[in-house]
Amino acid sequence: MKIERLKITNFMRFASREFTFHPQFNLIVGENASGKTSILDALSIAVDVWFLGLRSAQTAGGISPKQVHVEPHQFEDSLSFEPQFPARIEVNGQVLGQFLAWSRELSSEKGRTTTSEARALIDLAKEADRKVRVNENVTLPMIGCYGVERLWFETAHRKPEKKKPAQELPSRFDGYRDCTSFEIQESDLVDWIRDQQEAGDARKAGTIALEVVKQAIASCVEFAPDLYFNRHYKQLILGSELADFQMFRNLSDGQRLLLTQIGDLARRVVTLNPHLSRDALHQTPGIVMIDELDLHLHPKWQRKIIEDLRRVFPNIQFIVTTHSPFLIQSLRSGEELVMLEGQPTAELANKPLEDIARGIMGVPNPEVSERYENMKETARNYLEILEGASKAPKEKLEEYKAKLSEATTQFADNPAFQAFLEMKRAAKIGE
Repeated sequence: MKIERLKITNFMRFASREFTFHPQFNLIVGENASGKTSILDALSIAVDVWFLGLRSAQTAGGISPKQVHVEPHQFEDSLSFEPQFPARIEVNGQVLGQFLAWSRELSSEKGRTTTSEARALIDLAKEADRKVRVNENVTLPMIGCYGVERLWFETAHRKPEKKKPAQELPSRFDGYRDCTSFEIQESDLVDWIRDQQEAGDARKAGTIALEVVKQAIASCVEFAPDLYFNRHYKQLILGSELADFQMFRNLSDGQRLLLTQIGDLARRVVTLNPHLSRDALHQTPGIVMIDELDLHLHPKWQRKIIEDLRRVFPNIQFIVTTHSPFLIQSLRSGEELVMLEGQPTAELANKPLEDIARGIMGVPNPEVSERYENMKETARNYLEILEGASKAPKEKLEEYKAKLSEATTQFADNPAFQAFLEMKRAAKIGE
């Protein structure tokens, strides 16, 4: 599954907007409240149709009345806010080798999101469901949505019934469990590693699935060259040698988030397509959406995360958002950049961060801090006022002095800066 085009009408921040996507990687860039997350929400609602054809998968979500675009109207002494209908999401792309176009629509506040224009996708999912149940050859697409909620490693509002009961038998469709919830539950990954380890011990040989997931983590996460579940302490341990080991729960937020992100993707892929064996990560297609990919990542990790995802999951289309110039610099071409304001440049990989921050992200002078810019502007204005004060009549001099004192008040914590301006003042007006 790969999305080529998305058109949204009356959805969240957008009255009408159309986007095209690169088949491999897409980085959505825009200021806060520009609609980056709205694009991911729309895509999630569109791909959720796939689950309507799977008898064991989650129920597809629809367009909520709260997601309908609202237009404000101003009157002489009041405002009104009117939802705009229909709210509509249209997409086209490749699914299991077929080109499909489908849409979903909400036409009223009390209505239901339609699926009548998505029958082709639902039928394709039903056929995939049938093949899985009779063990015919079919490669299921990976579908994943990860929001900023993934920061909340174990959310308090998570309902117990979402946990897979122990008595349930394993299924390939387990790879879709909560895959569009925008969260990562790290306990799911830890439990999966424990279960796979126990299954391997029972056979006196490790499972291929666990081997593949561990390799994926090790290739992307430098501090986790190996890992295992310690039954005695009931903890996930990183490192196989006692001298180098550390507990997963003691990692920083950024370390845990990075490891869990890679591990969750990999374990879903090997669960969906066990018939691909050790080639599952390289051969599984799909679409993965990540809000703020740079969340909690150190800059040196930001610089490599995109290439790591490409290398480990080469057949998956990634659509992610960011505020990081390091991620923009990691792209291979401007075709992979989705700009909500302005136009992307053709080449990004060799551009300095200052050029990216200024030209693409709209930061006027990224070489220095905003405070330093303010100090320069204050000094410039101070000298102009001082020049006027030196030529002003005596009755106006006190007014100029007040302006001079006010100009330096905000920099009281910088005595050197103030001393410099006071020396200029003394030279000009003798005070």
